[in-house]
Amino acid sequence: MIRCQLQKENSYGKWRKTEKVFSLLKCLVLPVPTLIILFAMLGAWACRFVAPSVFMPIAYLGLGFPLILIVYLIWIIVLLIFGAWRHLLLLLPTVVCIPIMLDTFPINISSKSVDDANIKTFKLLTYNVGAFQYENNATSEIAKLIKREDFDVVCMQEYIEFRAKEDEDFRKLFAIYPYSTVGDMSIDSHNRVVTLSKHKIIKSGVASKGRANNRAIYSDIVIGNDTIRVINAHLASNHISYADKQEIDSISHGLKVEKVKDKIHSLDKKVSNNYVIREQMANDIDSVIALTKTKVMVCGDFNDVPVSYVYHKIKGERLSVANEEMGWGYNYTFRESPFYFCIDHVLYQTDGFDCLNYERVRVPYSDHYPSIVQFSIKQ
Repeated sequence: MIRCQLQKENSYGKWRKTEKVFSLLKCLVLPVPTLIILFAMLGAWACRFVAPSVFMPIAYLGLGFPLILIVYLIWIIVLLIFGAWRHLLLLLPTVVCIPIMLDTFPINISSKSVDDANIKTFKLLTYNVGAFQYENNATSEIAKLIKREDFDVVCMQEYIEFRAKEDEDFRKLFAIYPYSTVGDMSIDSHNRVVTLSKHKIIKSGVASKGRANNRAIYSDIVIGNDTIRVINAHLASNHISYADKQEIDSISHGLKVEKVKDKIHSLDKKVSNNYVIREQMANDIDSVIALTKTKVMVCGDFNDVPVSYVYHKIKGERLSVANEEMGWGYNYTFRESPFYFCIDHVLYQTDGFDCLNYERVRVPYSDHYPSIVQFSIKQ
């Protein structure tokens, strides 16, 4: 009897010590990562309002938002396991982040259809074709995709004209798409932005000039009785080279501190410069949209994510986003490990079009996935 009682007392004493450890952990350790995650989430939310040229670090929070969100959700589970309800209250301000969560991970279960035969519909493709050199037969396979899906309008970025004309399957497309706008032939580069159309293009031009092959072009296309303006954009790339990717990978395997600092500084300078160029291009496109009298849409490779300043500058109050309206889940369009980003977008005038369907097609012909969107034109 005495031995059993002592065992109970000892067990109770051990439990008291464990309880004290848990209490200490909750009081001293848990608040620090909770506050870090809070500020990271709010920073990502705020990046749409702050131009990269004003405060660059906040742009990086927007870029990393998918990872921040995953850590945020895991941390909530951790707090629940520890019963740290007071610390959960610290995360209450993150309710303002719900819209950007849905921008990044949209949830749409409904579909749309057109019952009125008088309503005009059309199908659009936007695709960074990766200079037709991601695979040996990429040019031919992309041409087959375009022919099979029977698009009305095809917007391509990193389009190499001579490779398209050398490929027999692609040459046949020019009979199907007799109208085209090719981005700024004055620059000394074969890498273009191009829009192909089955329908007549009555006017075209350059919406923004970035750096090197980065351009935004517009095409005024007549579909039925309507004229629509399609802006095809390839905003400034970050130009992370294969060598850069290898060095990023090597950092995770351990390098001297000085070398890591030098590499991070080099990459930061490269990426920061391109953020500023994209910002200026977004301002140019926004000005073109403001002056456009017809129905307008913007598509292409923005090289920026849905929570970014650039994305929201172009979107403004006038445009909606196909992926947000009809997509499901994290539809990343850049697919080179470890950079799985949603950077290719289709934005359209809310009172000009109805988005009927959005699809990201997982084909291996480029380092990007193409986006297919079907629209009806509002009368």
